[in-house]
Amino acid sequence: MAFPTWCLAELPVHGVWKTRSIGRDLANSTWCIENGEHTYVVKQYAHDEAFGRAQGDAVAADIELANSGLAPAIIYSNSEQGVVISEWIAGEPVAAIFDPITRAEQLGKAQAAIHQLTPQLPPWSLSQRVHGYCDALAQLDRKAGEQAREDCESYRDLFSAWNEGPRVFCHHDLNAEHVFFEPTIRIIDWEYAGYGHPGFDAASTVVVNDLYDDEIVEFLEAYNANARNVVSRDELRDWIRLIALVNRIWFALQDALARENQPEVSAQHL
Repeated sequence: MAFPTWCLAELPVHGVWKTRSIGRDLANSTWCIENGEHTYVVKQYAHDEAFGRAQGDAVAADIELANSGLAPAIIYSNSEQGVVISEWIAGEPVAAIFDPITRAEQLGKAQAAIHQLTPQLPPWSLSQRVHGYCDALAQLDRKAGEQAREDCESYRDLFSAWNEGPRVFCHHDLNAEHVFFEPTIRIIDWEYAGYGHPGFDAASTVVVNDLYDDEIVEFLEAYNANARNVVSRDELRDWIRLIALVNRIWFALQDALARENQPEVSAQHL
């Protein structure tokens, strides 16, 4: 995906902008832009339908979450083009913390803070979204799509448990690179966010950060001390199984889209 040069004219400040890519997959591309005085992040979403989003949904979520104060402030947005320009967070992310136990504690606190949010965003069903991934995959690779649908059937009980709640607002991709605590807490990369099960979201954080046993204990202690819904260590096992399924289907869809959209690069992530 090429950088949307046209958006520079929409900025409140002007100058000669240096642009560098800081993230790219088939769901979105992200750039850092700077002119010597100001630094912003430009994100453009793509393939919304394949990833279970209506046009403009991701942009609307970014705006709503920025208004909550937990996400970066929005400088400019365009729903039709799927473009959001937001403030650049200059501090170090939680991933930069040397001590893994402290990182896990900070992640637990961040997860609890997210689960306190009540943004006015439409709910979505994990089962419907993953079956949408299967349908999109089947259009590109019939055999792989059919296998993905069969795999989902064997996880029907867990999908039902997700639907039955409890229900909180979730990030669904809380990598330590996405969390900043200085000078105030800010969290980035909300494209998979939505109302869901707190245990599933906690398990997602464990998986994406590859937390070890002692780190999981610290993460859950910090989370449960600050959250409305307690998540137990035992329940994480089943949610991690479901996350493995979702990620497997997601990656298969990414690979199929990459082949269909050459010379696009293949993805790096759910």
